[in-house]
Amino acid sequence: MSYSKTIYRILKIIDLAFDQEGPFETDKLFPLEKLNISEKRLKVILKDLIDSNYISGIHFTEFDNGKCIIHCYDPCLTIKGMLFIEENSIMKRAYDTLVEARSWIPGY
Repeated sequence: MSYSKTIYRILKIIDLAFDQEGPFETDKLFPLEKLNISEKRLKVILKDLIDSNYISGIHFTEFDNGKCIIHCYDPCLTIKGMLFIEENSIMKRAYDTLVEARSWIPGY
């Protein structure tokens, strides 16, 4: 799976979780097998999304032994995260339309 699709799916999960009461169990909120990523990669993506100001309400506790725990108390998208979802949804619809239009053209 491409990184942009994975990021999009993670942002959609957070957007849907916003209307529910937390705190959330990380493994239930972000099912690694469905996202097709490792826990390590999930942590990196979430940290980057926080640092890039796409999400808030997710925090990390890092221990001296290298272990890191994700805390999802009140996950939500920032305006920047909302715009990412909107723009990527529009791009997907445009792509699907172009693929369909291509089938109308003889020789393709």
